[in-house]
Amino acid sequence: MKIVRYPDHRPQFVDGKNLTRREFFPRIAAAALGAGTLLSPGALMGSSLSPTVSPLVNSKVSGQRLLGKTGISVSEIGFGSHLDNENRSDPKGRAEQIRKGLELGINLFDIYNHGTHAAFELMSDVLGPVRQDIILSLVSVWKQSETMEEVEFALDSFNTDYIDLYRIYSESANNIGRRYEELQKAKDQGKVRAVGFVSHNHSVLVNALQNYPDLDYLMVPYNFQHQKFNPGRTLVESATWGEIKAGKVSMRSEVNSPQKLLGTHAVEDCMYGACSDSTLQPLVREMGIGLLAIKPFAGGGMNNLDPSHPVLQELTDGGTSPHRAALKFTLEPSEFASAIPAMNSIDQVVENCAVIDGGGLSVADAMLLQFYADAAEESKGKYLPEHYRWLEEEWKA
Repeated sequence: MKIVRYPDHRPQFVDGKNLTRREFFPRIAAAALGAGTLLSPGALMGSSLSPTVSPLVNSKVSGQRLLGKTGISVSEIGFGSHLDNENRSDPKGRAEQIRKGLELGINLFDIYNHGTHAAFELMSDVLGPVRQDIILSLVSVWKQSETMEEVEFALDSFNTDYIDLYRIYSESANNIGRRYEELQKAKDQGKVRAVGFVSHNHSVLVNALQNYPDLDYLMVPYNFQHQKFNPGRTLVESATWGEIKAGKVSMRSEVNSPQKLLGTHAVEDCMYGACSDSTLQPLVREMGIGLLAIKPFAGGGMNNLDPSHPVLQELTDGGTSPHRAALKFTLEPSEFASAIPAMNSIDQVVENCAVIDGGGLSVADAMLLQFYADAAEESKGKYLPEHYRWLEEEWKA
């Protein structure tokens, strides 16, 4: 009899032999190959690895989750704020992308208005008619002494009485006191619904929660490769497929069904990969902090990976998509209310929105991501854009 911890942290008891995570995916592959299911990847798509979502994050609206203690219901996919060069010079095309996102179920829009990402005017024009149906997410960037004026500017820009989510960005939790106080004051006045925080540094996020207990939500990097913040079991490992290709693990098994292999439980084993975050996660759980996942595609680095294996073609031919798989992986932990990728074309919007209420991570999705995780390991971080190398340095488990 061994204790197993689910992502919602309730202990469960199961009998029998437990697999380490390093054994986990070779066994899935062996089971799938032994059953011939890889010849029909569609069969794998229905083999879900998803746990039951905790009722604490359930929303009454399909395809949405509650953002922690805020009670705000957000779409599982949010519209990211980063613009590429083409969209900066094509407001009409950008507006069409936003409308497509609305049509496909997005209600969470993260919006910048600084540097090369100034977007208040365009976004307010497009989102104004549906203001009551959407969630505005903004970041405070003016001087700390001007925070309240910044909030008023945002209210005027969007012709609204309140901003749903207003966050602080900082690489130090020791210099945000004035901004935090001003945003809390705006919240008390009904001008802001929830105050959040984001940092590229894991320890800064921990310090922020310790020093500012009234924070409502965090933005946290989390993807198939950067799992330092890991609420529960890890389903994708580096090196697993390398072991298979090297002949260290058998490609055949007496197990003839992925479901028989998986059963209904998973075991946390810290010897072979990321385990539950022992510092940030307990604070998040204790304080009821809402979580929004950022960098689900590793800051675009996923697009620079080109894994090679005969099974890859079979998986993609069967309908498995690397980007959809990555988003489903990020949304596996029920603690995350939404994943927020950048979207800069109609095709990207359609691809990402297919994940909304579209079922959990399947065996095929996880197998595909395993190839990408191996390719990321082999590149030794070079697949990441230069300005996102901090992901490898700070968020690699």
